[in-house]
Amino acid sequence: MKRGILKSTLKSTIKRRNFEDSITDILEKSEKPLSTAEIASQLNKSWHTIIRYCLDLEIQGKIFKFEIGRVSAWQMKK
Repeated sequence: MKRGILKSTLKSTIKRRNFEDSITDILEKSEKPLSTAEIASQLNKSWHTIIRYCLDLEIQGKIFKFEIGRVSAWQMKK
């Protein structure tokens, strides 16, 4: 593997972990479930970025999602 590709892969892995850690920190501190938009607002990121990372965290079993109408709300698994 070329050095540039390895560096890029490592950089994206670190970025993903930082986003995931930020999302889980926000959810752990929250007393109520938060919508994707609320998380995005707190992290100053786009809704699409946050939904992608939240879905990844859900697949990993760290958080869970439930729907309130058309809004996705997220909460830490207990």
